[in-house]
Amino acid sequence: MRTLSSSRKFYEKFYQHEDFFNPARDIYNALRIQIISDLIRNEKGSLLIVGCGSGKDLAMASPHHNVFAFDLSFCAVRKISHRHARLMVADALHLPFPNGYFSMVVCSEVLEHIFDIKQAVREFHRVLKNNGVLVVSSPNWLSWFGLARWLGEALWKRPFHSSDQPYDEWKTLWKYKRELAPEFSVSQARGVWYLPPLHYKGKGLSVSWTQRIYTVFCPMEGLFSRVFPFLGHLIVLKCFPHKEKIG
Repeated sequence: MRTLSSSRKFYEKFYQHEDFFNPARDIYNALRIQIISDLIRNEKGSLLIVGCGSGKDLAMASPHHNVFAFDLSFCAVRKISHRHARLMVADALHLPFPNGYFSMVVCSEVLEHIFDIKQAVREFHRVLKNNGVLVVSSPNWLSWFGLARWLGEALWKRPFHSSDQPYDEWKTLWKYKRELAPEFSVSQARGVWYLPPLHYKGKGLSVSWTQRIYTVFCPMEGLFSRVFPFLGHLIVLKCFPHKEKIG
């Protein structure tokens, strides 16, 4: 049985050590942050970053945003040195904020690790203003990464979770939309990274070869992101809350 305490124990240990070096992940995380930054750039007001980890996602905020950020891990939050964000330890299933407090909520690379996604989505809706914006991003089964994970799990008969995390439930664009639908409508979808996996647990191509391959493919990334968001390794969705709950 999955519990909050077991998840917290995992992430406390996870953030005490450096994760596996992966130059490809550095590239697609930068792309992910840039896309989210573009989606919220013109929004004003208070921004909540859900599952901020060790703080890299704070780069998506603009100077005019009033930034709040939290993570389940004390160790992760202690690593962050950001002068303008209000940082805290909290749980996405029980957000410690009043109704309609935020203009924006960003939940990036976190949704797949939340075992009660319906409750999390209800909480995002609750703390957002009626005209607020939710941006979520998560890995996609319908991608080269999804195929590689499916083959690995089929051959070795065991789960292949990102960084061996306790819960890592990938979905497709359409399933993400269905799970958001009771509380949100999706207005934009973008994809991130269309190359196959180049590294696994610290093993793979060198930094120079990774950069060369991506440089060749880079001109296609922007086009694919907009035209084929359902095939990217990561899916980014910009959503607006329903003023009244559906269903």
